[in-house]
Amino acid sequence: MLLPSQFNTSPPDIMHIDLNSCFASVEQQANPLLRDKPVAVVHSNAPYGCILAASYEAKLWGVKTGMTLADGKALCPWLISREADPPKYREVHARLGNLLNQFSDRVISKSIDEYCLILPVGAGSSRPCDPFAISQSIKSRIQSEVGDYLRVSIGVSTNQNLAKLASGLHKPNGFDIIDSHNFMDVYQKITLQDFCGINIRNEARLHRVGIFTPLQFYEASIQTLTSAFGSILGRYWHTYLHGYEVGADLPAGKAGYHPPVKSFGQSYVLPHPMLYDEWRPILAKLVAKAARRLRAHGSHATAVHLALRYSDHNHWHTSHQLHTSLFTDFDLLAATLALNPPLTQPIKKLAITFFGLRRDNHQLSCLRDYQSDQKLTLALDSLNNRYGEYIVKYGSFLGSEGHVKDAIAFGK
Repeated sequence: MLLPSQFNTSPPDIMHIDLNSCFASVEQQANPLLRDKPVAVVHSNAPYGCILAASYEAKLWGVKTGMTLADGKALCPWLISREADPPKYREVHARLGNLLNQFSDRVISKSIDEYCLILPVGAGSSRPCDPFAISQSIKSRIQSEVGDYLRVSIGVSTNQNLAKLASGLHKPNGFDIIDSHNFMDVYQKITLQDFCGINIRNEARLHRVGIFTPLQFYEASIQTLTSAFGSILGRYWHTYLHGYEVGADLPAGKAGYHPPVKSFGQSYVLPHPMLYDEWRPILAKLVAKAARRLRAHGSHATAVHLALRYSDHNHWHTSHQLHTSLFTDFDLLAATLALNPPLTQPIKKLAITFFGLRRDNHQLSCLRDYQSDQKLTLALDSLNNRYGEYIVKYGSFLGSEGHVKDAIAFGK
């Protein structure tokens, strides 16, 4: 990898679009009575329900994503809660994607509330179109075609990481560019954790090598960053901070392109500590949800991971590489249970992940009729997709009623 010594002087051509307070804003869009009021979208209206998104009115009172509803109402007694409605958010996400595809043929969905695109080149020019003019057009059309109460913050830079950083500088409804003319000013005004990918642990790693500010981060040598991260991640960050993209750029001519998926998983926080006989049906439902997404992707799994959190916050987890690729709910649940989870201690949280993904190669077996299994499984998926989740369900779900509702992830 050729490492840059100066910031990228190319015209910024990568735009990051962030739908502000996505879930809460969509709820306020759908119900005008909620507008200009503190709203929290929650997984459950119970006091322990996790806040998934807070409106800007709620954020002014200190309400944050990840809090329990009880904690949010302690800060803002008149906080209005609404249980998450994933189909509604997916609809807005799809409509936003369709709109952005009219501005560029190189659009990538980064998450349920974020998109990234390559700015088109101006007519008769090799330079990208005016990013400010395009951002204004995007914002105007979102309000007229998607929702008049929806706001987006837009950032533009020479790589995706800095474009995302730019989109967060002046929320809500902001617009900022980071390029070779102003990057030093931006780096002076932010913190290390403002960079996407620098969490508390990574910040501690940087502190250990004497890096405490973004400017020091930018000026650090490749040897220092490699020492800090202990991996090639140090080289990546050196490249990001100098305004260059790491690896392949956004694929040309692939509107709506999604990055390769490496795993499918589900997690669930139990309403109270449960013993094995109580949480096993819930695990079966988690497996079925993840397996259905796996099959919709056209993939099989060759490895499974199970993680449990106890009521005392201790953890247990293990994984296993399979000898065959699996795709049915039955096989994946059997593989998960074969990890031999502890059966005597009460559990507070379950999390399963299927990885080692492979495409279906239609390999036949002389020991089992996999084709019939696959046809039956896909038929059940089709019924659930058409008539509603869990309209057809397995006996292993008995005892899971009221648990594991439809949910939506922030990340893809």
